[in-house]
Amino acid sequence: MVEGSGRIIADRQCRLCFAVALWNGKDPILKERLFGLTGPEANHGEDVKEQYFYLDATPTYSYMKALYKYPQAEYPYAQLVAENRRRGKDDPEFEILDTGVFENNCYFDITAEYAKNGPNDILIRLTAANRSDESAMLHLLPTVWFRNTWSWVAIDERSPTKPSITLAAEDTLSLRHDSLGYYLLKSGTAPDTPRPVALFTENDTNTRRLYNFGAENAFFKDAFHDYVIHGKNDAVNPAKSGTRAALHYVLQIPPYSAQTISLRLFNEQECSTIC
Repeated sequence: MVEGSGRIIADRQCRLCFAVALWNGKDPILKERLFGLTGPEANHGEDVKEQYFYLDATPTYSYMKALYKYPQAEYPYAQLVAENRRRGKDDPEFEILDTGVFENNCYFDITAEYAKNGPNDILIRLTAANRSDESAMLHLLPTVWFRNTWSWVAIDERSPTKPSITLAAEDTLSLRHDSLGYYLLKSGTAPDTPRPVALFTENDTNTRRLYNFGAENAFFKDAFHDYVIHGKNDAVNPAKSGTRAALHYVLQIPPYSAQTISLRLFNEQECSTIC
């Protein structure tokens, strides 16, 4: 496994990926990726409208640390698009700080740290800090998925068998891939951290939502959005298997406090003597 940015890690061919999804209880969209404007939407071309920072890393990326600031109020998607589209090239860009969404420190600091214990053994620490003076709820979903090589690419790139993610034990995901081998994602436990719920779906495009075709009982890559935000329990696979999975934590964080979640993503055979 090799690391990418602090937002996502993956192996060199992006066969297996890991990232963190968030929801503050107010946004209309599960925060699975950074939000940005396309060229026609922004007055100075493509532009990411987020507050994120790369804090530390070794030259080999055996360790890295990143910070993301997530508002506790509803994310101002429409305001950012409308105001930047209205402005001309001679005007300054309209940034997320200009919206006032971070006023009174009503936001979370989400810190992600990754440290290699071996070539294919990654220790992960996610810390959510509430910077406001009121208790706040946060849904945090460490998510793993296999790049879809079974639906969209040439035959010679496909795996002989479809990869799979299943529930190996409580708080532990089993990940199997023909060329990568057998990995486990284990979550640590802490007295003040609730146990997560394991969610499973397929890393397939929701053709029913986009094109109005496909099986009604199929599971799609946007299932966690429907499950968390819209409460659609049938959006995720009750058989607890798929090609995309998440450990769903619901954290109630007191004012000026933080909660930390620890995970480990490792190749089972390589780590059999130390795990």
